[in-house]
Amino acid sequence: MKTYGCELCGKRFLDSLRLRMHLLAHSAGAKAFLCDHCGAQFSKEDALESHRQTHTGSDMAVFCLLCGKRFQTQTALQQHMEVHAGVRSYICSECNRTFPSHTALKRHLRSHTGDHPYECEFCGSCFRDESTLKGHKRIHTGEKPYECNGCGKKFSLKHQLETHYRVHTGEKPFECKLCHQRSRDYSAMIKHLRTHNGASPYQCTICLEYCPSLSAMQKHMKGHKPEEIPADWRIEKTYLYLCYV
Repeated sequence: MKTYGCELCGKRFLDSLRLRMHLLAHSAGAKAFLCDHCGAQFSKEDALESHRQTHTGSDMAVFCLLCGKRFQTQTALQQHMEVHAGVRSYICSECNRTFPSHTALKRHLRSHTGDHPYECEFCGSCFRDESTLKGHKRIHTGEKPYECNGCGKKFSLKHQLETHYRVHTGEKPFECKLCHQRSRDYSAMIKHLRTHNGASPYQCTICLEYCPSLSAMQKHMKGHKPEEIPADWRIEKTYLYLCYV
């Protein structure tokens, strides 16, 4: 598996974005302490050590050598390794999207069933999975565990930090299929797409009708006869943008 190494300290990373995030610590002269389990970053080592205690547990006997995440069984570890290998062998029977794990597929299936079993104790909002609920709760608690090691700005969610890092790196991974303009994040790309005569982000490859959301596109496709849909069709082909992350 390809990894990316830091020429300054020798640390290695699974992708170039994480390497660039790490390099900011060197360029800024800051000490960035990264959690091996979840990617949370801290400016002080004692804060990292305190955070690491949330991941410990005697029932988590095996761990991934690539990212440090722990699992209760060898089978669970093997399934996790498919994520690093890029294997997406779990297919949604509703829309044919593929996923790297059964857990990811199960979470996705709730988008079809409308099941939201996880409820926020503060406001009553419901969510499809526990991790989304956990992130939502930080709105109420004010917790911001993800810190930029370039400028010190903190965020409630990991993906917010990763998107923010692109301000420093200049990376623009979203590309419009219509004019090839690029943007740093998904929301900016969706806003851009609407400048193309009000184009929505999803377009049916069969009848060319636009849809405003992925769920609307999935519902639209059910209106086409099975014989109209090509054998190699995937929901990703309806996206009017490319994403290089």
